This record gives sequence, C-alpha cells and structure tokens, in this order.
Amino acid sequence: MEKFLRSRLAEEFQGSDFQFRPSLTISRQCGTGTSRIERSLVEYLDEVDESAVHGWAGFDQSLIGKIIEDHKLPNSMEPYMAEEAKFPILETLDEALKLQPSKWTLFNYSAATIRTLCRMGNALVVGRAGNFVTSDLPNTFHVRLIGSELKRIACVRERFQITQDEAEKLVKKTDRSRGNFVKRYTGAGIDDTGSYHLLLNTDNLSSDVIVRIIGDSLIEWANEKEISMNQLKVFPEPLTLTRSRS
Repeated sequence: MEKFLRSRLAEEFQGSDFQFRPSLTISRQCGTGTSRIERSLVEYLDEVDESAVHGWAGFDQSLIGKIIEDHKLPNSMEPYMAEEAKFPILETLDEALKLQPSKWTLFNYSAATIRTLCRMGNALVVGRAGNFVTSDLPNTFHVRLIGSELKRIACVRERFQITQDEAEKLVKKTDRSRGNFVKRYTGAGIDDTGSYHLLLNTDNLSSDVIVRIIGDSLIEWANEKEISMNQLKVFPEPLTLTRSRS
C-alpha cells in the first residue's frame, strides 16, 4: 500500500499525462469469501492489466489506517470506524468522544479517501459503501458478491470454527449491519442490482474462477470505457491531494 501511494503521488506531482487506469470496488454478503480472493485478485490484475505500471493495491482494513493518518484522527477512533459498527458503538463512550469528529464527519473522511484512491486508479477497495461513494467516477468498476445463506453460513462456520447457530447469527447480523451502514450514509440500498457492473454468485465457484471472472470482466470493461472516453475527449479533472489540518 505504501509503495503504491508513493508511486502514484509522485506521478501526480510530476504532472504526468492522463492515462486511463481502472479501479475496483467490491461489496459482499457475509460468507462469500472475499478474504480468500483479495490477494489473488490483486496479483492477477498485476499480470493482466497493462495500465498497472506500479501494480494494484488492495484497501480494506488498511484503508482505516489511511483515513486516520490523512485526517489526523487519534488511533483510539479505529475501533469505531468498522463498517458494521455504529458511531460510537457504545453509548457510554459518548462523553469520551465529545471532542472527536461526528458520525457524519467520519463517514466523509472515509468517502473522501476512497474517492482519492479510486481516482488514482489500480486500487481495489472492499466494503465501506465504496461503489456508492464512487458511483460518478468513470474509471471505477463495481462488483457485488452474493451467495445462498446456507453456503455462506457454512463458510463462516468453517472459517471461525463456531457452531451452526453462532454462524447463522453472525451472517444475518453482519448483512443487516452492512445494509444499514449503506442506507444511513448514502440513502441507497446495498442490494440494488443497478448499483453494480457485475453481480457474482460465489456458491459453486472456486477462488481461482472468481478471481478470473472479476479480473477479466474489469479489463474488458476498462478497454471499452477508455475507447469511449477517448472518443468523447472526456477526462477526469487533475487529482488534487490535500491533507486536512487540525
């Protein structure tokens, strides 16, 4: 991640000519196995995407650290920025957080960082309403991973070594929390199929197949998108990177 950011920021500073570089957001139901494909997907895109001069970078939990760093938030805020959490997650913390950024401000920090990363190109962002906050960016491809509840529960049970009942409760709670997060801060529905370029059922697909489907779909889409943008002479505005000051 650090190497990616240094390389891309240096490019922007040097005023490099515009080159279309795609980015990717992934939304997922709990138990669809995002964690098992993320690294492989980044590696696959490094191989097949000719625009990835400096490689692809994945941003999930590491994105939270990036938000804190960019906006000078204290490390103590990290637990309250989890996607499925409310802000704050415990009422007893209200007093301690009085001087901290508001719930809406925290979301805006997250959204601004995601947009910056995606505009740079060659960034994979998982969760945090990434597809909704970048819906207007012409270089960003949106994927949602879904699956049957039974298979997702089985996946969660195996991964965390918990009981069937615990896995079922975790899947339902996580899906509900993610949906509420998106609705609360974007007004959209997480299951709105029109918000994604690709909807993929992972039930009977191996990790390798999932990676190839997503990666190849992205490249085909990016090639068509770049051609149409060049024909229309539509290019994104120059990227302006600023660091907030307290």
